[in-house]
Amino acid sequence: MKHNLSQEADSVTTLTTIVGNTSFNATDRLAVINLLYSYGYFFNEDKLEEFSALFTQSASIELGQGNDKMIMNLSEWRKYISSLQEFSQQQQIQPRHVLNAPRFDSQTSNKASGQVYLQLFTTKNDITSLLTTGIYEFTAVKQANEWKLSHWVVKLDSSLNAM
Repeated sequence: MKHNLSQEADSVTTLTTIVGNTSFNATDRLAVINLLYSYGYFFNEDKLEEFSALFTQSASIELGQGNDKMIMNLSEWRKYISSLQEFSQQQQIQPRHVLNAPRFDSQTSNKASGQVYLQLFTTKNDITSLLTTGIYEFTAVKQANEWKLSHWVVKLDSSLNAM
């Protein structure tokens, strides 16, 4: 497999194809993976402030299924997530995000991008059901010494109307 190397402005070499390559900062990689997994945890546990803190103030969020897509800023995203959490509480539904198989397209000392699969389950009256599956595409940036999500794309395989 041929790897294309490019030189970033910050003098850190990044691969456009990262598969199997070890020339990335492992501490940063783990921090980004923790950021991704924290997304599901904070949503599930109704921790909206902590959930919102995962994003940059200028984050762009895309949510959709097929050609039906909404583009939101962080404030609009917070309102949307808050409404989902309120609905879950009213209906006594426990959501569970399962994120797995994080994959990186690129990583430099201050920016990383890739995808992670998701499965969204709900539990009500001791019955757990799969609500939807999909993929999150992400761009994370390092601000000071902390990674934040600057672009988040939610591609669902089916509608959330069943929730």
